[in-house]
Amino acid sequence: MPFSSWQAREMRNASPEQQQSVSALVEELTAIVGAAGMVGDEASAPFLVDWLEHYHGTALAVVRPATTHEVSQVVACCAAHGVSIVPQGGNTGLCGGAIPNDDTTVVISLQRMNRIISVDPERFTMTVEAGVTVQAIQEAAVAANRMFGPDWGARGTAAIGGAIATNAGGVNVLQFGSIRENILGLEAVLADGRVFDGLRSLRKDSSGLDAKHLFIGTEGTLGIVTQAVVRLRPAMPEQQTAFAAIPDVSRLGELFALALRHGQGGLTAFELIPELGVATVCAKFPSVQRPLDSRSDWYAMIRLSGPEPVTDALTDLLADAVNEQLVVDAVIASSAEQEENLWMLRDELPPQRLFDTIDAGLKLDVAVPIDAVPAYYAEVTQTASSLLPGSMAYTFGHAGDGNLHLYLLPALDADNDAVEAFIAGRAGLNNAVNDITWRYGGTVSAEHGIGQYLRDELRGQKSAVELEVMRTIKDALDPAGLLNPGKVLPD
Repeated sequence: MPFSSWQAREMRNASPEQQQSVSALVEELTAIVGAAGMVGDEASAPFLVDWLEHYHGTALAVVRPATTHEVSQVVACCAAHGVSIVPQGGNTGLCGGAIPNDDTTVVISLQRMNRIISVDPERFTMTVEAGVTVQAIQEAAVAANRMFGPDWGARGTAAIGGAIATNAGGVNVLQFGSIRENILGLEAVLADGRVFDGLRSLRKDSSGLDAKHLFIGTEGTLGIVTQAVVRLRPAMPEQQTAFAAIPDVSRLGELFALALRHGQGGLTAFELIPELGVATVCAKFPSVQRPLDSRSDWYAMIRLSGPEPVTDALTDLLADAVNEQLVVDAVIASSAEQEENLWMLRDELPPQRLFDTIDAGLKLDVAVPIDAVPAYYAEVTQTASSLLPGSMAYTFGHAGDGNLHLYLLPALDADNDAVEAFIAGRAGLNNAVNDITWRYGGTVSAEHGIGQYLRDELRGQKSAVELEVMRTIKDALDPAGLLNPGKVLPD
């Protein structure tokens, strides 16, 4: 495999011994995965930058193994050379967790490991390789008259291995839990190349430590997930979504309780949506239609699912909500097109394509206890206005599980001086919001992971004992620190 332009520059500055070592490494990796498994210079760029283009890295090589055995051999080869490894799935992460941040790294992309090994409807399980997309799992489940519960906007490119690595959440956590609750077993390659085989499909197993959880949510720092047994659910052919204008966000908890009562176990999603998001998405994407003519500062999207029609339950819910003055106007999607329109609106709410000031802003993926959401939001926005006058808050998210995607931004009409002033005060605002989050018993990362972006902030959330436990496990499984260095754990 030819060296990349970056490698060529480094090789010119390297000693003969270093040049020989890198050449030997690349030759050995090529022998393991073949030419088809090595990504050339011209094709490597997408593997070295994150989806938001906030993190850019370099790598000695980008390798795409096709089997667990090849992953094992690649890891063992890198360990023998003392070279660090960054595992990567669909590369849709938002915290830089899958981008290398040192100069002696091999990126292991699991894109080629995209086979569905088996679908077992009677067990309500599916066994998949780490590179299979969430959407492919959903579609295979539907074909077997089953359902895979987790879902989010990047379903078509997000790989299940990355979802496991970050313990991803999404819009259905309310009913089906995060990825952790949907993984029955998994296989992972350890830092020395050995394979941890925990591919069990058991619902109950009390045989000591359930070690698969070491690899869920740890972002490839303890091992590289290569296969998983995912949990399936009974098919829910009937689902409908209501879009409701709410007059007072402080009473959101009452509406949620009402939805739980009417949903009778079928409340799948309960999303909080701002008018600013509705107006901007509809303006930017003409194919998305405004669901209601009425305007309100806030809306709730409520989805019920089940084996039988849910229209009556949704209608009764909204009628009671109107009577209790929790909702002022609402619509129920009455066709597949209307349902799709509502969820297209929801999927386009992330502000990266909506607001020009996004790069200067502060991105927060927080969760607080569900009853605290309104008070928490009010305190954060007041603090932002106090510390950085003229700033704006843009918030949406999974209110039913307390998870808010909260962006604090310069005003949309801010001039250059105002943007620079916001940037200068951004770190102080971030610290203030973190303190509020922790005071409410919340977390700075609800579902996007830690990566590079939040690793230093863990010190404020985790106790010294928690961090010591995490470091002890890391040292035991990866004593040389070669697996995804500079991620998750603070220095």
